[in-house]
Amino acid sequence: MEGGAGVSTEDAKFQHAINIKMRDGFESEAIVHRPANPPEKSPLIILIFGGGFVLGSNVQLGPYARGLAKIYGATVVTTSYRLAPEHKFPAAPNDTWDSVTWLAKNASSFGADPSAGFILGGISAGANLTAVTAQKYHDQKLSPPLTGLWVCIPIVLNEQNVPDKYKHLWLSRKQNAEAPMFNGKAIERVNEYYSADPASPDWSPFNSKGAHTGLPPAYFQVCGMDPLRDDGLIYEAVLREHGVKTKLDVYPGVPHGHFSFVPDLKQSQKAVVDLVKGLGWLLGSTPPNDEQIKASIAPPKGA
Repeated sequence: MEGGAGVSTEDAKFQHAINIKMRDGFESEAIVHRPANPPEKSPLIILIFGGGFVLGSNVQLGPYARGLAKIYGATVVTTSYRLAPEHKFPAAPNDTWDSVTWLAKNASSFGADPSAGFILGGISAGANLTAVTAQKYHDQKLSPPLTGLWVCIPIVLNEQNVPDKYKHLWLSRKQNAEAPMFNGKAIERVNEYYSADPASPDWSPFNSKGAHTGLPPAYFQVCGMDPLRDDGLIYEAVLREHGVKTKLDVYPGVPHGHFSFVPDLKQSQKAVVDLVKGLGWLLGSTPPNDEQIKASIAPPKGA
């Protein structure tokens, strides 16, 4: 039997929805996933879905959230944000900021303890919102501090903000312009619908003054056949240059979001296992073996 949206009745016992009031009064839904037997201190993990700022919902990363709650005893929250074209930039970063800061302040009310770990992460558009939010959170010196970032197939660069040192390496937009799943035309459509200001710090941390220094450790996942490939590779390199601890996994020859769209590929299965290990690295926890991970977590749909 299912507990709704493909969730087993057993899993449904350990999750519930909460509404978070945004700055304009809109109430945004987040889903809290709790471990069946929570530790004395349950780390807080916040996950942000992808979909080019125009698609997706807070159930997309539910399989990851449930698996991470089981494996690490974490309280995992999947957030929402309003989508373009109805809600253009900066609706998504504003909603994400309002959700993340509320969750950080009110963690104890839903059983989380950020002192045991406070990780923010996302896929694609969600990785963009992760990077933007993390930079702003650091700049404002908020507490509790973030302790780790998961940045999966992010978009953070354009022709104007690529550091001069890396311009000759920012090649994937052209190299993978005709890639399957997500390509150059898709990026153009996203840009049209989202209507972001490419110079705004709400679009990219590369637009923030004094960016990158002092951020928490970051785990990156990058796809080789992705027009956004070099955004992830360059962002990871820049953070590393600024003294941030990083971990990087690259999946050659597969497109953007392959783990969601073609989950039976060996590279896709590896990406899911790597995610769990990467989050363990951020938490300072030892992950189970690969087979146990596969039994506990499944890839999301529609990243």
